[in-house]
Amino acid sequence: MRHLPTLCLAIVLVSVETQAHDLWLLPDTKPTVADKLIVLARQGMDFPKSTNALSTEKFSHRIVIGPDNQRTTAKPAGKRDASGLMEINATKPGVYICAVRTRTRIITLKAPKFNHYLVVDGMPHIYSLRSKENTLDQDGVEQYSKSPKVLVKHGDGGGDPCQVVGLPLEIVPLTDPFTLKVGNTLPIQVLFKGKPLNNAHLGWAYPNEGNEPRGTIRTDTKGNALIPLAQTGLITIRLTHMTRPKKEDHEWESFWTTLTFKLP
Repeated sequence: MRHLPTLCLAIVLVSVETQAHDLWLLPDTKPTVADKLIVLARQGMDFPKSTNALSTEKFSHRIVIGPDNQRTTAKPAGKRDASGLMEINATKPGVYICAVRTRTRIITLKAPKFNHYLVVDGMPHIYSLRSKENTLDQDGVEQYSKSPKVLVKHGDGGGDPCQVVGLPLEIVPLTDPFTLKVGNTLPIQVLFKGKPLNNAHLGWAYPNEGNEPRGTIRTDTKGNALIPLAQTGLITIRLTHMTRPKKEDHEWESFWTTLTFKLP
């Protein structure tokens, strides 16, 4: 890791604009009308501020799991300000899980930006690999996709917020977060393609605290970690995981995910 001092200096010099944008799903702050829940899709670096309104009809998957554990599909519902909207038919009270998957895209990042991204997003092992192979001066050609998830409590009722949706990369709560209070910790498990992901670099954030997470932690050998709950209201937990498929049109593939809910 002899290149790390140079990289740390580079991180200071690189613009904050090179940081990647997370994708969050959020419960709507407006009252429910006629059993129609609205979920907001937002993208940005300062949770939950959105840089632009996403077209939710372009998501490849819009998954809903209701209190009865039945799976349905969220309906695209246009845009509001800087938020993309989705509508859920919420005829039963309880907990709803909403998750989406974006279509894959390929992007090329110049070498300094790619190296910066690897370290800032908790993937120094990929940086170390590039250092060992003497490829730190090579651009990063990466395919990426995002799969955020939100938990929404709609009145009093059943539902299991701890069930697995089946996203490529997924943060799964192991305890119902709606039963917890400030000062508690939320146990979670990270799954990658259905299997526990160890040493995954998680970060968590509360609203309007800037680009940096409130805290970070890595998962253990079973993919588990504990997230401290410091205040009521919205909280998001985020993660990026990268693999190296070495395809003809891209060398790297990254998977992004967030889990968002509102602590009572």
